[in-house]
Amino acid sequence: MKTPFDQFRDLANELTKELSKEMKKYQDKEAPRTSGEAELNRHIRGAEKEALSVERLVERQKALLEELATKRDDAKQMADKRYEQTELAKKAGEEKLAERAALESKHYGEQYRYFEGLIDEGTRELDALERRALEMRLKLDEMQNKRYEFAMRQNMDMLKGALDQIFGADTSKSHPFTEEEEKKESAPEESVDSVDEDDFEAKLKELERRFKQD
Repeated sequence: MKTPFDQFRDLANELTKELSKEMKKYQDKEAPRTSGEAELNRHIRGAEKEALSVERLVERQKALLEELATKRDDAKQMADKRYEQTELAKKAGEEKLAERAALESKHYGEQYRYFEGLIDEGTRELDALERRALEMRLKLDEMQNKRYEFAMRQNMDMLKGALDQIFGADTSKSHPFTEEEEKKESAPEESVDSVDEDDFEAKLKELERRFKQD
């Protein structure tokens, strides 16, 4: 038969598995940009639900340990009381009374040891649950922080879309002055340079002709 702590352990294991599944589904899947934030929020809601369940288990475990501690202390008190009464009954020659008091003292002593063992086991389980709760909370924080990444990506997509509308589909070549326009702008300058060169050659040839005539 499972103790309450075995049940707590099984439930905590199940909840942790469910959270791990939710996180793995998200991490293994590249969500579309258009629905990425909605997909992330869905996983976060599932993770928050599982984390809350574990936190409730932790609180329930603490309350149960307090109840067990009270029962343990009560059992010890009764065991000590019946032991003293056993000794008094023996001294008074009340054998039947002493026998009954001794039997109850033994019973409460066993109860004390039983509760003490449960408390030790429950404390270990509580430590494990608290570690899991912390791990789940940290993982949940990681998922929640992903919202900033999605916000940044979606903003960049919107900015790129705006630039595409202004400059064309390929923003890398959408500067107001494209290469073709630069060539067109530079073409007149090349024509001027060519005219200047031809005039220079013409003047030299004219000088050569004049000297030959002289």
